Amino acid sequence: MSNNAEQPELVSNSNDWNKWIEEEISKKLIKYYEYDQFYDIQEIGSGGFGKVYRANWKNSHKRYAIKSFFNINDATVKALVREIQLQREVDFHNVIRFYGVTTSIKENQKKEYSLVIEYAENGTLRKYLKENFENLTWDNKFNLAFQLVYAVSCLHDKGIVHRDLHSNNVLYKNLCRLLEY
Repeated sequence: MSNNAEQPELVSNSNDWNKWIEEEISKKLIKYYEYDQFYDIQEIGSGGFGKVYRANWKNSHKRYAIKSFFNINDATVKALVREIQLQREVDFHNVIRFYGVTTSIKENQKKEYSLVIEYAENGTLRKYLKENFENLTWDNKFNLAFQLVYAVSCLHDKGIVHRDLHSNNVLYKNLCRLLEY
């Protein structure tokens, strides 16, 4: 997603990314989740940027998705910070919610942040349609299309353009939910 409004650059490299995240956590602008409070962590997806895991939260038995990233470089850092900034502007039921961040220690003993986002139990729209298309009525199909159009329209009303919209970036959780990456 991109926002047409001009905003100052907050980070220029991965060291700035860590500093920015830590400042936002200390100001309580981003919620921090202790990684060891998650259990039953299972990989549910993988792509060019990283992996996605399903995890349960010990304190509430609520399920979350944890999105980790491969080889964070300066370009990825800028994109991630931008996504977090945009997510704060969008609180809409057809957009997957960003809840906060967690950290894990990688093999190189480097602390790496992962995003904690809403979990959609039915997976991607592509998967949902592949498994259910024959059983959907035309009204069901129209409703799915309407949800997508409405979600994109709400983003556009805020000056945000989703630049990577396809059926694998739409999750289905009783309704279509745009995924922002």
